[in-house]
Amino acid sequence: MIFDIKQVNERYPIKGVMHVGAFAGEELRSYRGLGLDNTMMFEPQPKLYNLVQDRLILNETIHNVALGSEQCEKEMYVSWRAGGIQYGCGASSSLLKPKKHLTEHGDVLFPENDKITVTVDVLDNYHTIDYNFLNIDVQGYELEVLKGAVATLPFIDAMILEVNRDEVYEGCPMVEDLDKFLHDFGFTRIATAWQSESWGDAVYARN
Repeated sequence: MIFDIKQVNERYPIKGVMHVGAFAGEELRSYRGLGLDNTMMFEPQPKLYNLVQDRLILNETIHNVALGSEQCEKEMYVSWRAGGIQYGCGASSSLLKPKKHLTEHGDVLFPENDKITVTVDVLDNYHTIDYNFLNIDVQGYELEVLKGAVATLPFIDAMILEVNRDEVYEGCPMVEDLDKFLHDFGFTRIATAWQSESWGDAVYARN
């Protein structure tokens, strides 16, 4: 996790996390370090879903779905890292077709025959008042997740999102698009950490 979740928690006390794009569940340790036992995660790739499910304790949960702006089924572009990939699935997998990612991260491959069909749901179908923090890392699909969370956002105090300032994936929104959408729900981007010339992570908090 790029941002120190303990520092975020000091300013915006977290009572529950909804983490969209779990990958291998690495952030669970950070959430547990805050004393949280009610983290809800989402991961559509079956191998990764099973891996995280085996790591859950107490009231932590994971759902084997992708999230977006509507319920449907979509193809996911599955990434692999040259020379082998841990867990057999890629952290760069996306519902959007890779674009600049192909040149900016040349060791990450997207074989044409390695697309899978995943179920897409909306975050509003899962939220309860026990969760006030979002972490969304879905490789350019963040705005679609937020569009499916319009009933959830009024209960959220802060969030961490992956953001883009170039077309890392085809049609992905730019950071300004996320700023504008979230401004209408009372959020401001308060910190940004760029990981490359094209993408990074940002913290948004309620005004």
